[in-house]
Amino acid sequence: MTDSIVNYSKGQIKIQQMAFVLVAIMIFFAIVALFYISVRSASLKGDVNVLREDEARESVKKISGSPEFAWSITDCASCVDLDKIMVLKNRTSYQRFFDFPFLQIEKIYPKSEGECTKQNYPDCRTITLIKENNYIAHSAFVALCRYDAVFGSKCELGKINIGFRSAG
Repeated sequence: MTDSIVNYSKGQIKIQQMAFVLVAIMIFFAIVALFYISVRSASLKGDVNVLREDEARESVKKISGSPEFAWSITDCASCVDLDKIMVLKNRTSYQRFFDFPFLQIEKIYPKSEGECTKQNYPDCRTITLIKENNYIAHSAFVALCRYDAVFGSKCELGKINIGFRSAG
């Protein structure tokens, strides 16, 4: 058996060392890049959720001023007309008008119970216009106004609950 001895020159060894260092540096920067991308994508998911929540809050505020909900007897920016909402509750054509999976008006004060129907209105607590599954609800406080034969215009404390489709 013969032993084969390979003689490398100093130049060849330096080139081989430099190649190993360059490969190591490339692997290091690839790992750093993967770490940065994973952190940034997690941050983007959080940013998307924050933006959706902000949009939801703005939509809740805007809906109280829409013509379908607005109290038009007096100049009130956040007053909702309960009589209009009761009419809308019985209209199936408005189910697709609003692009929400959940839309409910809730009376907070004076305290009352149950879902509103023609028989128990206005002595009820909630009016549910749209109710589907899989939503995240946001709400805003509003004045719930209606016409009363004894008092004329009567306003009570309430809130609008709107559901938004949950982010996959």
